[in-house]
Amino acid sequence: MIQRLLSDRLSYLQSRHARERRHVAGAYDRMVATLAARGVAAGAIGVGDVIRPFALPNASGRIVSSADLLASGPIVLSFYRGSWCFFCESELTALRDAHADITAAGGQIVAIAGEAGGRTAATKRDFGLPFEVLCDLDLGVSLDFGLVFAVNDEVQTIYAEIGLDLARWNANDSWFLPIPATYVVRQDGRVMAAHVDPDFRKRMEPADIVTALLAIERQR
Repeated sequence: MIQRLLSDRLSYLQSRHARERRHVAGAYDRMVATLAARGVAAGAIGVGDVIRPFALPNASGRIVSSADLLASGPIVLSFYRGSWCFFCESELTALRDAHADITAAGGQIVAIAGEAGGRTAATKRDFGLPFEVLCDLDLGVSLDFGLVFAVNDEVQTIYAEIGLDLARWNANDSWFLPIPATYVVRQDGRVMAAHVDPDFRKRMEPADIVTALLAIERQR
């Protein structure tokens, strides 16, 4: 049984931000509140929807299609902001640690981000990820899933102050990021479980992913 540890890690990071980087934590709070008020996630793909086919390069540069992935069984899609994000790092390492349980439940993990310049390969290597990491350059697939939003001016300024150059990381200067989201997708492409939250400090627990996968298995 997977312990519910990811939420604890994320809560710790959020508390540490509040203590050590109050201006950053405050800016994040305001950005998240604005995104929620605007309903930016309202149009995102959710439970019951069927995902549209996609194909993206993986860490080795090979094109991986959703059709090929689904041919082998249910998939777990994890859209993350970037490897520079401590909250994303916590999620990716939690998925890594739960990989054996997720695969035993019949799922394949697929992480997706808009980072360019070989950073998907670096993320896979540096975090020791045993699953596919795909490059969604210019966030085309993220946009198709209804996950893309514009980073506000306040957070842009803070990122510039701390030396986070998203234009360099993502190979464009649009200042767009994806809302972190996790989807458990059945072989026919239908979403059976989803976690989509404008508050990027909250993610789907690996234990809930396993529960969703086991529910799919029971339906067969």
